[in-house]
Amino acid sequence: MRNMKAGGLIVFAGLLALACKPRSFNAGIQSSGDAAFAQQFEVTRFSKCYDSKGKEAGGFDFVWRLRKSNGEKVTPYILGFSGSALNLAGKKVEFRSVSTDDAVRYRVPEALLETFPYGNYRGFSLDFPDSEVKSGLGYQTIGNNAVGAALLIPMNKDAGSFARRYFVFLTDGQYFEFNCDPITDIVRERVKTFQRPDGAHGFKGDRGPVVGSAAKPTPSPVSANTGFSDLRPVGRPAAYDVQFRHERIYDCGAAGAVDVIWRKAESNGSALAANKQYILGFAASLNDPQEQKSIAFSSVSVDSAPAFYAGSAPNPESYLSPAFEFTADEIKSKLSYHSPVQGLAAGLAHAVGGTLWIPYAGGSGVVSVAISTESTSRGSAFQVIADCTAKRGNIPTLITSCIGRQSAADCPR
Repeated sequence: MRNMKAGGLIVFAGLLALACKPRSFNAGIQSSGDAAFAQQFEVTRFSKCYDSKGKEAGGFDFVWRLRKSNGEKVTPYILGFSGSALNLAGKKVEFRSVSTDDAVRYRVPEALLETFPYGNYRGFSLDFPDSEVKSGLGYQTIGNNAVGAALLIPMNKDAGSFARRYFVFLTDGQYFEFNCDPITDIVRERVKTFQRPDGAHGFKGDRGPVVGSAAKPTPSPVSANTGFSDLRPVGRPAAYDVQFRHERIYDCGAAGAVDVIWRKAESNGSALAANKQYILGFAASLNDPQEQKSIAFSSVSVDSAPAFYAGSAPNPESYLSPAFEFTADEIKSKLSYHSPVQGLAAGLAHAVGGTLWIPYAGGSGVVSVAISTESTSRGSAFQVIADCTAKRGNIPTLITSCIGRQSAADCPR
């Protein structure tokens, strides 16, 4: 490989509205791992659930706080919720959230509006911050990259036909319905401890049957092979999927994947006609087990022809080099992201940007991601290279002719 001067002259793309920052339970000081979880928390079942044929199919649980992270005992109280159950459609939903709160306002799906008995339900918000997912405190298989949901429990014993109808609502309008045991008087007493760390209403009696929910679910071999299927930012705001569309351009097998990101609507949600849509970003996840290096990123700030480059062009040197950027606002609002970068300069919360190297030939071949490790995009880079297969034709033409609003009219989609 021939070393080239690092850097990149980046053109900013428009920003979206900021997403709400997820709550985090003692982020940064919690011990991680299943053993540490078991030392601090206890998970007890409060309702069994049943499938469409009436066969037991999991249930919902309380997550009790028993000790602080330093080992100090507390009066047990309910901190969060977990569940592992089949919904009425046969989909298995699993989650554990310790960043929870009362969901005073929740959006009921239109199909339930006319009959939903609000007064008989209590809603609880479920959040899955990155810090808790990485530490093992929280997890979810509710929906693609879901960072928030609402668990609705029929608390009124006089709820009639709704007494057994539990729901999990997602912020994008999806919902899952479950058939579960009605809430008992003792469960209602336990719920009074919810989020009472001061011991008020502390429950000193039986907390219910302990269940083995301390460990997050182990991915099946099938799900392990689809790790690169979705490169969109985790925790992205709902507006992201309204305005942007990812298209896969390279499949690298176990080594990853590469997407282009199309703008399909304005920041106000107004849809763009098909012939006015354009590329404003890239996303990729590349892995090299031999070099023990990997990188993942998604950026909606990109330039098709930067003046400088981050990293080195893989051989042969005939490569396109669109540059991308990360801004503090985009990272914070989860419009863009990158995985941890080895060698990132001290004091940098995130990288400033990098370069995606794509062969001019456009077909199968070597693709590379180089992310700057310094405070300038001309800095030295952390770089990962992978062999990839093109998923569509004319990739070089797509990249040179479709980036930026001004290119929309001449873009060969």
